[in-house]
Amino acid sequence: MSANGGQGTGDHQNTLNVSSLFNAWLKYQQAHLDSFIHRSKENLVNRTLKIGLGDETFLSFLDRTNPSLQQKRIENLKKVSQHHPYSIVFTFRTLHFIDWFVPIHHALDRLYPEKYSIIYLDYATTLRRILSGFEYLRYREQVHSRLLSFGIDPINHYSHEELRSYDFQPNWVVGLTSESIRQENLSIPIRIYLPHYSLPKAVDKDLPDNIKFEHVFLPTQERYSYLNLRQNEQQNKIEIHPVGYPKEGLKVSQIKSFPNSNKPLIVYAPSLDIGLLKKAIKEGIINVFKNNPQWNFLVKLHPSLESRRHYISGFFRNQLSEYQHIVFDSLSNINSFFDEATVLICDFGSVGGEFSLQTGKRMIYLQVSKKYEGGGDLNFRDDYADTVSSIQELPKNINKVLKLAPKKPIEIEQIRKKVLTCSSNSDEKAATTIDALISKHQKLISLGHVPNRK
Repeated sequence: MSANGGQGTGDHQNTLNVSSLFNAWLKYQQAHLDSFIHRSKENLVNRTLKIGLGDETFLSFLDRTNPSLQQKRIENLKKVSQHHPYSIVFTFRTLHFIDWFVPIHHALDRLYPEKYSIIYLDYATTLRRILSGFEYLRYREQVHSRLLSFGIDPINHYSHEELRSYDFQPNWVVGLTSESIRQENLSIPIRIYLPHYSLPKAVDKDLPDNIKFEHVFLPTQERYSYLNLRQNEQQNKIEIHPVGYPKEGLKVSQIKSFPNSNKPLIVYAPSLDIGLLKKAIKEGIINVFKNNPQWNFLVKLHPSLESRRHYISGFFRNQLSEYQHIVFDSLSNINSFFDEATVLICDFGSVGGEFSLQTGKRMIYLQVSKKYEGGGDLNFRDDYADTVSSIQELPKNINKVLKLAPKKPIEIEQIRKKVLTCSSNSDEKAATTIDALISKHQKLISLGHVPNRK
């Protein structure tokens, strides 16, 4: 007998899972078609509105229907512009990337009260699944809710289309981003790349070449960073700032998935790699969850799967919904579960390292092929993972890891110093670095050396 029951039963369940996955894919294709029909209807409505609106955008029209709010937003933007050279813009398309900048925003406010004006500028309408109609209104509401949850006034959030509709353009001195936005053409003298992961994967050998920046906030030491970092630094004249990982400073409310249970919580947080997810399903990870009710499980898929309404996300939800000891979540911040979690299971990427570095709790990496190795993420695995497991051996290895106590604070700190470029107060390190860059920029201007605005 295996840990999951008889071999024949396990094989039969795995076959059913693969069949269910195919059915989920079919449902996804139907949902995709429904979504296409919905977007077509929405597009028709938008086009009809466009005929009546002329050159005005749908968003600017909606803003104009609330003139007092629109005037307040224009005045706020002018105030930011007049605050130059202490004006900062964070550009983004992906909703959850806000979480990477918020700790820096709070640190700037804490260290330099009322010195800086900060704007969150989204380019979400450039995403085909959102565009500039009703789907964007849903997105905007999500952005505002997220900002409010962090104590930030949503009036500081603008769409790039909204910005374009105004008869003036604000001045920015610093721009930060965590992603490539091809349509962004702002004039910004100081551009900073803020990585949205602490441990680069094997494919991330180089700093991104599709993002405009002259500075990078580097989270991790050389062994756990970009393979060609020094070469990139010299070739592209990039200035590297060892600030650590500011996202660690994000204050999030903790979620209790099982408030009335004292059973260990095993969190499964796989990467965005669909091939690895399908492999895990085929090898029986669903059955591991179902057949081990002595533990609680949280299946925490990547938020991008949910935002794209991917069929894998729907498949997991449908397979696990009837089990009392299993909870499915995809949109909540994974940091919200760090207090409750006992063990984290991952495959590759940053999540295992970030969980371990912040909590000292135990982690299990699932076996992956050699092609995923060579990056900072699996270098961290090789140095610090508690075990690397196959799906078949997972119940046994969970049992084994549960017997280990969390790492002691002194052990955690020693690891953090070996892995991170700054092991404490990274949010404040990033904030003081921004302040120093602006001071240097102002000094150059005062000496008559005006840097090129990009």
